[in-house]
Formats: sequence, structure tokens, C-alpha cells
Amino acid sequence: MKAPPSFWQLLADRVARDDNAIHIALRNIDQWLAAGHSAPHRLEEWRGLLLEALASPAGRNRLVGTLTGTDAESSRLRDFHPFAGILTREERRHTLELCSYRH
Repeated sequence: MKAPPSFWQLLADRVARDDNAIHIALRNIDQWLAAGHSAPHRLEEWRGLLLEALASPAGRNRLVGTLTGTDAESSRLRDFHPFAGILTREERRHTLELCSYRH
């Protein structure tokens, strides 16, 4: 039996097929920077990844890899992500419930 997708896999699946999800993340970055966010360098890292994802299939693959990667850099970036508002409350709740059963 295949395991249900994690939060990050569900998010990666969404951005892999939906440019609007990437545009939402870019708008979040713009809003947070305009509000004087305390970590603009991290937001700019995400902006670069998101713009690359819109520009080419290789960039999209890199973004998906960052969302699902197990390396330290991917994990570091995911600790501070701009993807608020992309998954529905129900999708987030379901993945959180699954996570709690795995521990």
C-alpha cells in the first residue's frame, strides 16, 4: 500500500503543475518584504527558486527537489517557506494528521 503524500510532497505536486501556486508564493514574498520582514535574504533565495521554476522545466524540477529533498540545504529553506495560502485548510489538516500518526 502506498503511503499518503506528506505536506511537502503535496505542495511539490501542486507547484509542479500549477503556475498560480508559484505566483501566490511570489506575492507572499512581496508582501512580507514590504512589511519589513526580518529575514529578507531568505525570501530572496525563495524568489530566485520560484522565478527559475517559472522560466524553465529545469527550474521547476529544482523547486520540486527543494520541497522534497532530504539534504540540509532543502531542509533549511523549508524551515522558512513562502507557500502560505497554496494548500487548503483541509489538505494541511490531513497531512498534519498523517504526520502525527507516523511518530
